[in-house]
Amino acid sequence: MKKYFIVLLILFAFCGDGTDQSEQSESLSSNTTEATVVTEKETTTTTEIVQLDSFEGTVYEIQKDKSRVGYLAPKQFLNSGLETVEGVTSEIIGEFTLELSECEQSDSCLYITNLLIRVDISTLKSNNSIRDSAIKSQWLESKLFPEAVFKIDELVIPNKNFDSKVEDTIIGKMSIREIELDTPFSITASLIGDEIRIQGFSEIDTTWFGFDAPTKFNAWEVLNPIGLTVDLVAKQK
Repeated sequence: MKKYFIVLLILFAFCGDGTDQSEQSESLSSNTTEATVVTEKETTTTTEIVQLDSFEGTVYEIQKDKSRVGYLAPKQFLNSGLETVEGVTSEIIGEFTLELSECEQSDSCLYITNLLIRVDISTLKSNNSIRDSAIKSQWLESKLFPEAVFKIDELVIPNKNFDSKVEDTIIGKMSIREIELDTPFSITASLIGDEIRIQGFSEIDTTWFGFDAPTKFNAWEVLNPIGLTVDLVAKQK
């Protein structure tokens, strides 16, 4: 009996750029820039959609060696253009229970329960160690608040004809810096072999979670909203 699913995540962040001492060494002239981060693009493959058999509550566990979450932060320089800074981590743990069966809302429905995903955001890495250190000690203060959490107690997702692929927007409770808010994620999830693969995207404003986006007066500023990316693999436990 085959199973399928989706889930997301969560996880989070943004970008800063270093301690005051390090930043004093930066030239503010128009020809001074930081290394532009080129976002790594995943290889796109075509996944065949098949119809699955119904199944009852099955527990899936996140495979952190195959998963990652991150942030995409737009950074505006005063005397030059805009760049996007990326930070990622694979320090993710989590699981959820999934059921696929008939329902009144659609041809079939996915029932997700007890979804809980935890991300160690203190391990977020960009291409700049000074930036990563500043995120920990300033702005996000992930040294003090190292965990971001995304959870869903119960969710029903209408599914067309028991398809093995779903595209939808789901809402769960995300907690960052001990502030919990309902947060939507646009997700695509599919069953490939014995694995469920989930890709998701959301945008947040840093002020929702109690801190301002990083900025350096007369040099640069990070612009809200910040993008959150999710690329997860879950396997039957």
